[in-house]
Amino acid sequence: MKKTNNIGSLVSIIIPCYNYEEYIEKCIKSVLEQTYKNIELIVIDNGSTDTSLIKISSFSHDKRLRILKFENNIPPGQKDSVIGHGIRKSKGKYIGILYADDWYLPNKIEKQIELFNKSRNHVGVVYCHGYRYFDSTKTLEKWKMQSVRGYVFRDYLLNGDVVIPISPLVKRYCYEIVGLNNSWTGSEYDYLVISQYVDFDFVDEYLVVMREHEKNDAKNIHSVYRRVKTFHTEALLSTNARSRAGSLVNKRVAQDYLSYGLAFITKLDMLHGRKAVFDTIKVYPLCLAKPSCIVAITLLFLPFSVSKYLLTKLGKSIVPQQIKTTN
Repeated sequence: MKKTNNIGSLVSIIIPCYNYEEYIEKCIKSVLEQTYKNIELIVIDNGSTDTSLIKISSFSHDKRLRILKFENNIPPGQKDSVIGHGIRKSKGKYIGILYADDWYLPNKIEKQIELFNKSRNHVGVVYCHGYRYFDSTKTLEKWKMQSVRGYVFRDYLLNGDVVIPISPLVKRYCYEIVGLNNSWTGSEYDYLVISQYVDFDFVDEYLVVMREHEKNDAKNIHSVYRRVKTFHTEALLSTNARSRAGSLVNKRVAQDYLSYGLAFITKLDMLHGRKAVFDTIKVYPLCLAKPSCIVAITLLFLPFSVSKYLLTKLGKSIVPQQIKTTN
């Protein structure tokens, strides 16, 4: 592929890594081999106990790489998050978050910077489409997002996630608006909060790959659900969000709760599934008319043996695609 000798604004890419020795090299290479060269890559080893740090350090000959280390693992959802720390240490005008098991296609950053340069000043986020890569079958699947631009906050509330979490480039001032000391910093909820304040735009191409594998298969779903509830309390159910979108906020919160309720149910964790579905109904009673809510309630109140049998037939098909945990 032709290399582009471009010198534009500095782009900072933040990669948090915890025990991803089998994936981190491909991830780092995908950033350092971008056609856009003015990059600062910050890789944060979050207390890994495998050989991740050794593999990260093997790229230290590239002066664009900065390695930060935490001696002990900091779990997701902390106020002083790993990614928030990386953003504070970064120097770029634009910031991107990439998880250690995922990767960029070679011209991803170049395409987004080109669009930023053509866009109005109040565009703060540029995203793109991507692929899912399934480790179990070694196959790729296209992942096309909503393709909306401008003020997309209501799109988030009405139709679910607008961006693939690893796809956006974000102007630094967006993080200065929403802050870096939040329990959701570095998660997909960053973009939902940011969408209240700036316009979004998108490159209509598939430029990122998000890996699906056993380690991110919602194994930490209990802690993630607690983090989701904290986010909703602190950000979405705040006065500012409600003043912008009213009951749509409650509808979106209920949608998220129900997604996790269904995920619990597919794991036959009926206790937590029941709690999540109750949270759903409490925040938005009209959700009772939603087919997926009816399915959840039915599975919860059927005899356990019957629900288990039905779930072997349904599998994970009842769980929304956006549930993915990250370190």
